[in-house]
Amino acid sequence: MGGVFRIVVWGAVAALGAAAGADARMEDPLERRLAADLTQRLFPEADGRAPVEGDPPFARALAGGETIGYLFSTHETVHPRGYAGQSFDIVVGLDASGIIRGHVLLEEREPLIDPSSITPEAADRYLAETHGFDLAGGEPFRPRHVDGVSGATVSVTAMRRAVLNAAAVIGHATGALADGAGGLSLDRAAFAPRDWESLLADGSVRRLAALAADGGPATVFYAALATPPTIGRNLFGDRRFRKIVEAAPHDAQQIMAGSVGPRKWLPANPWLADRIEGARVRQGDAVFDLLTRDFSPARALPIAGAPDFDQLARFSIAGGRGFDPLAPWTLEIDAGAGENVLSLPYRVPGALVRGDLAALEDAGFREPVRVGLGGWRESTLADWQRVWIDRQWSILGLAALLAAVTAAMAMQDELARSRRRHRAVRAALLCVTLVWLGWIAGGQLTILTVIGWFRALAGAADWSALLLDPLLVILAGYAAATLLLWGRGVFCGWLCPFGALQELANRLARLARVPQLAVPARLQQRLWAVKYVIAAGILGLAAAAPGAASTAAEIEPFQTAITMGFARAWPYVAWAAALIAAGLFVERFFCRYLCPLGGVLAILGRLHVLNWLQRRPECGNPCQVCAHSCPIGAIARDGAIDMNECLQCLDCQVDYRDERRCPPLAARRRRAPARA
Repeated sequence: MGGVFRIVVWGAVAALGAAAGADARMEDPLERRLAADLTQRLFPEADGRAPVEGDPPFARALAGGETIGYLFSTHETVHPRGYAGQSFDIVVGLDASGIIRGHVLLEEREPLIDPSSITPEAADRYLAETHGFDLAGGEPFRPRHVDGVSGATVSVTAMRRAVLNAAAVIGHATGALADGAGGLSLDRAAFAPRDWESLLADGSVRRLAALAADGGPATVFYAALATPPTIGRNLFGDRRFRKIVEAAPHDAQQIMAGSVGPRKWLPANPWLADRIEGARVRQGDAVFDLLTRDFSPARALPIAGAPDFDQLARFSIAGGRGFDPLAPWTLEIDAGAGENVLSLPYRVPGALVRGDLAALEDAGFREPVRVGLGGWRESTLADWQRVWIDRQWSILGLAALLAAVTAAMAMQDELARSRRRHRAVRAALLCVTLVWLGWIAGGQLTILTVIGWFRALAGAADWSALLLDPLLVILAGYAAATLLLWGRGVFCGWLCPFGALQELANRLARLARVPQLAVPARLQQRLWAVKYVIAAGILGLAAAAPGAASTAAEIEPFQTAITMGFARAWPYVAWAAALIAAGLFVERFFCRYLCPLGGVLAILGRLHVLNWLQRRPECGNPCQVCAHSCPIGAIARDGAIDMNECLQCLDCQVDYRDERRCPPLAARRRRAPARA
């Protein structure tokens, strides 16, 4: 059913697009000219396309949400000129692997293309020779002869070159094509006006001054890779550079070489030989002769500030010769008999190279940016890793807090021997948990956190999304570890910001002599069950209706009171305030009876391996001191501690070691012989 619906919708979009595009002219935006039926014609497997983007503009052809190719026009991409000197609008389809899928000639204004010369159909057949050509294959385009175009050879040849060159520009701009390793490419699309001095300053043009052997005037040599428009278009001017691009194969590289001074390195008549004697390009172990068939002499450059050259030329190096425009190369010029060869080193500036940041750094085009205490390369980091580094100080703070809580648990014997020390340490850690972890760092676990981890473990959620909050990841991991060791209480009793808020508020209430309500044991047993029912309901909703589960999870006041600091609509604030107010009379009211997170942790904590809260045979029979002093009523009359409800506050352990409060210890103290 979904597939039929998609076809119907796509058909409607195609009809509307065709109606809109029928009257569009090449001066109109590409978005209007790209009628929906063009996508289907060039990419039959596509189920739609994305909006036009980029400069020059293109649109992504989509299938199942994935990019399978690109649609663009020669008009905006390479600004071609035909026999009449006007542009033509040919929409080209290039797939994601760099193969030309097809073309659609939307508009041309060539006087030679008409029934008296050649028909548009014949021109289409001529352009169709490019279909299936793999621009990334490394082989030059070899046209076949098509009958019927001899009357308009200039026009259709310019069109075919425009198709190939536009495909190369978009291919490099989108990453479908690459000039070098790591998917790096020259920026063949961007252009910024520059003068001669600025090109020299950033290394776009390199120079070398060579002294004459006889002490005469020096000759200054210049070299540049003129393929990127920011270099070539500035050097040669708009009109000449456009002609160079139109005439050259799509994979050819252009080199400018010139000199100012008496040294002559270009022969008076270069075409008497097949190559320029005494000059070459060297790249590693490869040597590229400067062929006269690819040689174009020049007298001057139109760029502002250029010197008056004594010799100047442009050379084209065909793509099939193996020249890498991204790698360093050297222009070598023979200085004469018995003298060293003059070597002018060159590498295109990194600002004119496109690609992944890590690949640019690996290739030496950019300096790596180091971040974090470990000096990590920023470009190699995933989004979640960047977040972890950005929050490294918060992570260190949380690590210190967890270490302090772990130390309190591990050294509870020493901590519980002094009531004053225990109260001070606990109050300090609860304050840090509330103020820093909760209100400042935003580290509050919720029932939705648990649901997110369950979904990730089941393969229904993306792990990288969970990793974007490092504090919650660390807290969740610590809570899971302490659940296995000691049960629910370590997190709920020491590291839950809202729990800390309730307990600290209750302490202030006690100081203000607010009466404390004792909940009867039988009623408390029933109230404890409420949080398990709430937790089961939210988990069930998460499986059936995730949106409803998020709404139901608002029973937790965590987002209101902790994450957003009460900056929410009044119903949420009123609910959080009501729960805090209830906690003034019944300590940890929400934690004990309503918290779904506590319910889930209590169930998971049933498997804990350590029972380290110490008890005596007298506990519960007859002694009830700990049962009466437990702030949340987790100790039964028989002295047993309900670890599902215990928050590991250690109050009972302080009483257990208090020789004046614990009856067995007090009796033993009275029986002890008097000391001298």
